[in-house]
Amino acid sequence: MKNKHLTFDERYAIQTGLDAGKSIHKIAVELDRVDSSIRREINRNRHRVSDRKYTVHPCRFRNSCERMHMCGDESCTRTCKGCYEVCNKPDCPDYEMAMCIHVSGAPFVCNGCPSSTSQTCHFPKFTYDAKMAQQAYEDKLKESREGISISPEDMTELDNLVSPLLMNGHSISSVFINHEDEIPVSERTLYSYVNDCRLTARNIDMPRKVHFKQRYKHDNSRNREPFAIGRTYKNFKDYISENPEASVCEIDTVIGTPGGKCLFTIIFQSCNLMIAILIDDKSQSSIINAYNSICDSIGVELFSELLSVTLTDRGTEFSNPYALEHDTQDNEKTKVFYCDPYCSWQKPHVERNHEFIRQILPKGSSFDNLTQDDVTLMMNHINSYPRKSLNNHSPYEVAQLLLGETFLKAMNFSKIPADEVILKPNLLRKNSFIADQMISDHR
Repeated sequence: MKNKHLTFDERYAIQTGLDAGKSIHKIAVELDRVDSSIRREINRNRHRVSDRKYTVHPCRFRNSCERMHMCGDESCTRTCKGCYEVCNKPDCPDYEMAMCIHVSGAPFVCNGCPSSTSQTCHFPKFTYDAKMAQQAYEDKLKESREGISISPEDMTELDNLVSPLLMNGHSISSVFINHEDEIPVSERTLYSYVNDCRLTARNIDMPRKVHFKQRYKHDNSRNREPFAIGRTYKNFKDYISENPEASVCEIDTVIGTPGGKCLFTIIFQSCNLMIAILIDDKSQSSIINAYNSICDSIGVELFSELLSVTLTDRGTEFSNPYALEHDTQDNEKTKVFYCDPYCSWQKPHVERNHEFIRQILPKGSSFDNLTQDDVTLMMNHINSYPRKSLNNHSPYEVAQLLLGETFLKAMNFSKIPADEVILKPNLLRKNSFIADQMISDHR
C-alpha cells in the first residue's frame, strides 16, 4: 500500500496494537505497511503525557556523576548524586533527562506498558492516541494547502493582465467575468492576491474596497496547541451529542489588579448557578487546587455527576487538562474541552455572569482585601437574582431542583430574598462596615 496516507482506522489499529503490546513489525504486517511508515507515524504523533506525580525526572548520569557543591555548601564532602534535594534538577549544568528504553527506542511510547501507570516509573511518559494523531494530520494537511499554488511565471502573467484593469477602475468581478478563461485561479483567490499584495494593484485601486473596514484576522497558531488536541470545541459538541445527559460547566477567571488575587469561577449551564473561589494568583496551580477543593468538599462521585464536562478557554492557567480532569488521588472527576481561540461566545454563560460580578467589583478594583466569605456573600446575591431565561426564577431556585441541597450547603450557599438582592459595590462595603462594627462592639 505505497504512497497512501494513513487513515483513521489504521491509526486506531496502531493504537490498539500498541496497547496490546504488539511490535512495530507485527502492526506493519497486519496493516500491509512497511515498518518505517509505522515507526515514523508513532514518532511524529506521539505526545507527552502530563505527569503531576513527578515534577522532577531522573538524570541519565545520576549513577556516575561526580559533581559536588551544587547546593553551595563548599564544606560538603559528598557528591551531589547522594542528595535528592540537589540531584536531578534541571539547573544542574550536567543534567540530562533520562529516558525509558521503551521511549528512546521501539515502540517509542508507553502504550501497553504496565509500569507506565505504576508508582515506580519516574521516566517521562509518551503515548500514541489515534484521535489526536488524526487531528494533527488533518491540521498539517490543511496548512500544506495554504499559500500560492501557481508558478512565478503564471503569477507574472496574471499580474500583467489583472493589475492594469484594476488600476483603471475595474472591479475584480468584472475582470474575472471578461477574462475567466485566462485567469488560472478563482475569483475569491484573486481577491486574496490583491489583499496580500501579491499583485501590482492594491486595495486602494478598488473604489468599493476602501469603504469596508478590514477585519482583524487572528493568528490560528493556537489551534495547534498540543493540550487542546482531541479536546476542541468540535470535540465538545460531538461528545455532548453522544452524551446528552452530561452536566456541563464553564470555568474562567476574573482578574483584580495585576499580580493580585483573582476569582476562579464555575457556572452550571443547566441553571446558571455560579461558584466563585478567591485564589492568590492566576496560576495553573491555584486553579487546580481550587477545583480540587470543590471535589474534596463534595466527593469525586458527586463531582463527576454534577460537573461531568468542563468547558474553558485556552489560557495558560487551564493548559493542563490532565490535572483538571483528575483529583488529588488521580481519580478522573471530569472531562475537559477547550473553546476555539478568540471565541468567548462559545462559553456565554460564564461571560454573561461575570457582568454581575463587575457590577459589584468594578474592573480595576483590587481583590486583595476580600475574604472567601465576602465572595460567597456576593455569589449568594448574584445567584438569588431572578432571570428571565429561567422563567423568572433565580439560579439558586433552579439549582435546588437540579443540583440538590447537599451540594448547595457544601458550597455555603443560601437564598437571598429577591427584594433584598444588592448588585452594587456597596454590598461588600456594607458587609465590611458591619464586620468592623461587630469587632468594635466586642472590644
